[in-house]
Amino acid sequence: MEAAIRFSPHSTSRNPRFLIVDVAGNRLQLCEIKSSKTSPATIKPLAVRDKLPNFTAFDWSKVTEPLVAIGSASGEATLINIHPDQPFHGDSTRSFSIKHQRKCNSIAFSSKNALAAGLDRVRNDFCMNIYDINASTSPGRDEPYRKLASSEAVYSIKFFPSSPDELVAGVSRQYIGLFDLRDSVSTRVAQYTTRQVNNIAVDPLDENYFISAGSSGDPVVSVWDRRYASKMGGPSTPSGERPSGAIIELRPAIDNKQASSIWSLRFSGEKRGCFGVLSSSGEIRIVEMAQHSVKPGLQTVPPNPLGGTPWISDHYVRYSHNLAYPTYSHHHTQSSTSRLIAYDFIPRNDNEKHQSAIALRPNRDVEIRRVPCAPARINITAMDEIYVADSCIRRVGPSEGHLPIAEELRRLQDEKYHQLLSPSLATGDNKDSAPKSSSSLSMGNFGHKSANAIPRLSSVMSSRDMHEELLQMGFPQVRTSLTSSLKQLGIQRQRCKEGYLFDADRNKEIVKNDPWLVELWDTVQRFEAMSKDRGMASESVDLSYLGISAILNNTFDEGKSQNRIAKGTYLSKSLFSASVKEIVHANEYPKFQGAETAFPEHRQLCLALCGWKFSIDTLRTRCLGLIETGEHYKAIVLAVIRGYKSLALELLRFAIQQKAIQNIGLGAVIACESVNKEQRDQCAWMAEETDDPYLKALLAYFISGDWNSVTAMTQLALADRIGVALKYLDDERLTYFIKSNTAKARSTGNIEGIILTGLDEKAMDLFQKYITKFDDLQTAVLVMAFSTPLYLVDARYEAWKDTYFMHMQAWKTFIERTRFIAQHNRRAAIDGKTYVPAPKKSIALRCQHCMASLAPSSKSGKHAPDVGASFGSTMSGFSKTPPKTAHKPAASSGVTCPHCGRHVPRCAICLMWLGTPDPLKENSRAPNPSSSQHAQQGARDEKKDGEDRRRATEVEMEDLMARQVVFCITCNHGFHGGHAKDWFMRHQTCPVPDCQCMCGMLD
Repeated sequence: MEAAIRFSPHSTSRNPRFLIVDVAGNRLQLCEIKSSKTSPATIKPLAVRDKLPNFTAFDWSKVTEPLVAIGSASGEATLINIHPDQPFHGDSTRSFSIKHQRKCNSIAFSSKNALAAGLDRVRNDFCMNIYDINASTSPGRDEPYRKLASSEAVYSIKFFPSSPDELVAGVSRQYIGLFDLRDSVSTRVAQYTTRQVNNIAVDPLDENYFISAGSSGDPVVSVWDRRYASKMGGPSTPSGERPSGAIIELRPAIDNKQASSIWSLRFSGEKRGCFGVLSSSGEIRIVEMAQHSVKPGLQTVPPNPLGGTPWISDHYVRYSHNLAYPTYSHHHTQSSTSRLIAYDFIPRNDNEKHQSAIALRPNRDVEIRRVPCAPARINITAMDEIYVADSCIRRVGPSEGHLPIAEELRRLQDEKYHQLLSPSLATGDNKDSAPKSSSSLSMGNFGHKSANAIPRLSSVMSSRDMHEELLQMGFPQVRTSLTSSLKQLGIQRQRCKEGYLFDADRNKEIVKNDPWLVELWDTVQRFEAMSKDRGMASESVDLSYLGISAILNNTFDEGKSQNRIAKGTYLSKSLFSASVKEIVHANEYPKFQGAETAFPEHRQLCLALCGWKFSIDTLRTRCLGLIETGEHYKAIVLAVIRGYKSLALELLRFAIQQKAIQNIGLGAVIACESVNKEQRDQCAWMAEETDDPYLKALLAYFISGDWNSVTAMTQLALADRIGVALKYLDDERLTYFIKSNTAKARSTGNIEGIILTGLDEKAMDLFQKYITKFDDLQTAVLVMAFSTPLYLVDARYEAWKDTYFMHMQAWKTFIERTRFIAQHNRRAAIDGKTYVPAPKKSIALRCQHCMASLAPSSKSGKHAPDVGASFGSTMSGFSKTPPKTAHKPAASSGVTCPHCGRHVPRCAICLMWLGTPDPLKENSRAPNPSSSQHAQQGARDEKKDGEDRRRATEVEMEDLMARQVVFCITCNHGFHGGHAKDWFMRHQTCPVPDCQCMCGMLD
């Protein structure tokens, strides 16, 4: 165990102090909790004691607050003063040396400030020393006044709180012994035979019970009753009523799917029989014991449904639950490296309903976790809402899906295609053009048509049309349920909550129901990888995130670009071309092999942007991956296109052997250097019969002998068509192909065109169309954030980003918005200089109509507008000029919005406008005539004057609290602060009629 945390036994509600014990760093740190509402908690270090000798055990004095004892690896017990107001020097400690050095396994204070140290075994010496630290420090006084456990290793020690002369110790992995220091005999008075001798803890609310754990790799917890221990030299059990042993044994006490050990056992100190178990995997399990209250002789032995001996114990586990899950559990919400390594219970204050626990992570972050007083319960309401009650009330509405959004959308897509194929819904043209399933969006296998066969989308629609068909979900032909339609409205919100941000691999998993979005993020990932470590930059020009169109044209828009040209350098086509050659040579790309061209380096760099693999081994790996996903002909055709016919034949044979495709004689055509007339006729027949666009494209080339026929097939992915054009078309036809397809992608909003436009000004035009057609603002903002504003300055992007921030504000995804801001700031920086302005304040009261801040300063020109003001400026129908009502006195008083003039909501309790004071409290502060007259007479003494000032201050603070505006984050109802306090002291539900929100149960 590398660290521990202990809450101070001397803490109060005003000074909640705790100790962080850094065993690995030989360090003690006394801290105070400043705020437990944040995660991690806000703490204040009070005192640090570092550079301590290597220690393996520690304990905190129950009598003297600043006194901590540590047991060193050499066996010495050392007292450390950790008083926050006293300086620490390395020599200001008190040590108790031993004769034979060995490891100190455990150390414990008694309530009389006696100190017990348990040591490893050594022959002919005692292994448990008891010191009186109240004695003088004169020579000879540091010797133990009692020595116990001769030649027996002691692994754990604990004193009984109310019996400071009695202690329990785990000895030699053989027994747990009870010792009485008042007995003159240096042996135990009772014992239990067991191997669970570690991490002993005594219940402070019932000292008859204590617990212990097994050694490393043995995750067992045993509960012991000291009244039934085997007496030394006496009867084994009192009156022979029950055998000596554990009253409860938890085997295993923790999740042991992966080998785990028990690191710590702690009693809660607030509830009798309640304790916590910490495992090495970060799991914290809370266990509460109970005992039957049936009178002896009346209880019946319950049967054991699992077989074996009947259940005869009076003790049982009432409930157990996880305060923290192990790192390998699917319930663990954080990374596997952020497990909990230590914890301790915090005493409950009078005004707290639940006990809390303080926990420590490896990075020394401190968390406060609430310990529920009862196991979680789930209730289902008549509104199909699920209420989960544990430490608080949580509501899960029916609008959310239970699967990732990609799976939900894939299910809706399957429903769509089933409707298109249904005879009752599909008629005439629909039946002729409908696909078999959503899997047809990935290119299928070769097949022969039958009389009743239905053509696939890929044979009649372009790749762009197929994507638009997917995004439109069959509207208006397909009828969907209301819940399904509403689910589609929350796609962007759900993706945001699932982590749709700047990690391309994660994004591809989130949008895996849309192959075109997956390809988009694959392209962005390739752009990012090639631009890393200035891989797309020369000494003069930076070509990062530029597309194929800009590279082939040797230019980009200098008016909206920045950080691309070195200072003092004039951009020219010759300089651009030289930079391309320099980048190609620096990345060691092979020599271009293909059509004759005047700029081979440009073509080679563009092929790299298209994702071409210049090694046969890497190409083989990719093609095998395509075969695994069922795209057999695509893998074979890509190998042919890139000039590796031997690999294509190898893949063809493999697919035929696996019986994935039919042997139609395609291998003979591929192997031929030239195709004769009979073979062309055979290819024409196969091209007519197949629905696979990649096979159809290859056959078209064999028939015509011109690669231009392949580039003209819009059913293929645009990136593959561009690759064919770059390799096989001459310069003139290539220039026309790139120019026409770039213009078409910009005008239609085809996101496949990102490979042509890059993340530059042309991409902004493309995404503008894309957003207009499909309302996917989220993807446009995330993709363009890779180059904006680092390389591109465009006002449209700032407007899109502000609108997306407004969406996240409405979704209450505040953490995701913060992550976006932080990660975008890091990406938009060069040489320590960031090009993103400092984030505006994100927390403010906002008008429900225009979403602008209700602060009067946000309207004036003295202060920069906050996020809410910028949100309002992007909304349709919002006027930048506030109406005349915004200038009325009500706007200055806070009753109306200073931007749009609309009233703020009413208080749900008093029904007055929020921002107005409580009239009852105003009347209660009316001046008292008698006291006013008394003041005029000048008879007020100094003591009464001070009392009046104190009362006036209290009234002023009460009035300030009453004027505060508070909102429930679940139902969005607003209240005066004072009214909300009074209401929720007596109620838990929202005061608004028919609102089922449990506002009073929320944190």
